Amino acid sequence: MKSVTTKILLVFSFLFISHAAFSQAAILAMIFGDKVASEKFNLSLEFGGVWGGISDVENMDGGMRGVNFGIGLNGKLSDNFFVSGNAYFLARRKFSMSSFSLVSDDPFLDAQFQNVKTDVTMNFIEVPIFFSYQTNNKKMRFSVGPQFEFLQKSNAQYNHEQGDFKKSFGRYTNNFDWGPVFNVSYLLNSAHKGRGIHIHARYYMGTQDIFNANFGPNVNKMNYFSLHVSFPFITDELAAKNLE
Repeated sequence: MKSVTTKILLVFSFLFISHAAFSQAAILAMIFGDKVASEKFNLSLEFGGVWGGISDVENMDGGMRGVNFGIGLNGKLSDNFFVSGNAYFLARRKFSMSSFSLVSDDPFLDAQFQNVKTDVTMNFIEVPIFFSYQTNNKKMRFSVGPQFEFLQKSNAQYNHEQGDFKKSFGRYTNNFDWGPVFNVSYLLNSAHKGRGIHIHARYYMGTQDIFNANFGPNVNKMNYFSLHVSFPFITDELAAKNLE
């Protein structure tokens, strides 16, 4: 039997070369979840919502919000200690600015979209890695670890009373962020016919400037609170034990 580490590396490698990664992550989890499950390792489907902000963004209208969808790879080190990694291939962040100006190769078009409300969408691949302590009653886990953000694309919609204009926002963005992430989980092990449902509350603190000098002189760091739900794929034997 391959080690937990080998399984994790193989699955992550396969997922990262996929062209439709976030949807294929779900398909892979459903097809292979039960087959690779053991007492020491399992896959899980991961869903979540994000609420937070980006520091020192002038004219920011409200906060940042977003959604996550992906797959988890979970290893058991002992009865109390676990390691897991999530790969959110859909990690979308949205925020608005009450006033921003279009910059393009068309001066006439730029003149129509000066100091207008602008909605920005940023799509990341997000990879948190957790080192967790589980309480003896198997109800709670407390986790900490690094999280990595890989920007795939960003777009802006410039709003005007006579019509809106959409354009890439890539000229303003950096492609990588990372920082610590803290997680508290409540484990409903008997739910879902003994396969379990895990509910997570998280806080992420980005350390890098997610925008470049074209955006402005301020350092803009992303931070957010999130709620996530995990649906583990485990063996029938483990599910039966959870129902005892």
